[in-house]
Amino acid sequence: MGNNREFSDSIKLEVIKNNLKTYDGSICCEACKNKLKSIDECHFDHIYPFAKGGKSTLENCQILCSDCNLRKNDKELHDFMLEEKAKRFLSGSILSDELIDNTSNIDDVVINEKYDNSQKLSKEEFDNMIQNFINLKGDIHKVDFTRSYNKLPSVWYVREYYGDLNSLKKAFGIEDLSLNWSRERIKQVLIEYVNVNGNVSEKDLKKKNGLPSYPCILKYYSEYKSFSLFKKEVLGIENIYKVWTKEEIISSGKPFVKKNGSLNEKDLKAANGLPTSKVIYKYFGTINNYQRIIGAPVNDSSKYISIEEIEKAVDDFFGDKERVVESRKIFFESFPYKSGTIYKRYGSFENFCSVTGIRFINNKKASYTKKDIDDAIHKWVFDGNDIPKSKDLTKNGLPSMGSIMRFYENWKEPFLLYKKIYNAANRNK
Repeated sequence: MGNNREFSDSIKLEVIKNNLKTYDGSICCEACKNKLKSIDECHFDHIYPFAKGGKSTLENCQILCSDCNLRKNDKELHDFMLEEKAKRFLSGSILSDELIDNTSNIDDVVINEKYDNSQKLSKEEFDNMIQNFINLKGDIHKVDFTRSYNKLPSVWYVREYYGDLNSLKKAFGIEDLSLNWSRERIKQVLIEYVNVNGNVSEKDLKKKNGLPSYPCILKYYSEYKSFSLFKKEVLGIENIYKVWTKEEIISSGKPFVKKNGSLNEKDLKAANGLPTSKVIYKYFGTINNYQRIIGAPVNDSSKYISIEEIEKAVDDFFGDKERVVESRKIFFESFPYKSGTIYKRYGSFENFCSVTGIRFINNKKASYTKKDIDDAIHKWVFDGNDIPKSKDLTKNGLPSMGSIMRFYENWKEPFLLYKKIYNAANRNK
């Protein structure tokens, strides 16, 4: 029944009864709230679109009038409602502050449950919330508990009542693919993968590659404390990362200098038969020390850089601007001295910031409320900017992708919503 597009008569009956209760004996469209006089005017609509995987279940069914249903098409309800509110706003109708902020009310219709953090949920209450969610989405994942729009309780309840997510999914009839794994099966699929691809790394351990997860491997091969050790002992693959000794580093650098005339930081890579700069710092402290030992020309940067010179560089770097640093990576991309120099003079980047009066912005997702995110994105769109790439969000002073996805199912969603409203407003000028 849940896999068919049409709702059953029993579901329709329950939806009508619920609608009658909600609107005091009248049947009303859930979108425009207009009264409907007969069953012929009712459209039984999927709240979460069938085309996007929404189920034909009671929890995912609502009554719309024909006009609203045709306009909604396969849009999610809150998207549709925002568009309708924007049109009402642009036509001169008076709206409250609900245009954006109260879309959470629409989300309450989707999940149909509210979670009150002030009191503990019983197992029955928790199970009802989980069942409603699974009826709507067809599955449940750990990340779903971190998305505020899902209106799910803390993942703590999973551990409290079921021990782990796999046990919960099994209790609700969701197949746990990890239960199909065994020691022999894990070894077989990994060997097959290596035969085709030449190697396997932790980042390859994904369902889309037909491979078990890293925790799954450790569950069946608990005697191995790392994936590298597992690869070596079970798959016969030696660690591709060479363990360098100080003597080997020196002996590898001298012939490179003899052949090329110099050796700089950009040359430190496996393709040249050399260790990484991280290894050089570990054994020699600086690149310059290593250059001297192997007879390479020493860069100009080998001269001693004083704290006074660094602090003058900070003054020149910021000028009259506020001394705000978004991240270390972005800062050192344009600051004239490298991080190694800063660490040697100040001990840590945090101490450097404290001494020089630089404020370090911590962009942890927990620091953003939904209003913070909406305000930032609204301003970005209102200023006429295009949707940035996900990797450029924080560079542009916007919340990170992870922060946005605490409140939206797709990080681009609020950008698209505001652009839709902004474009509609421009058309009506």
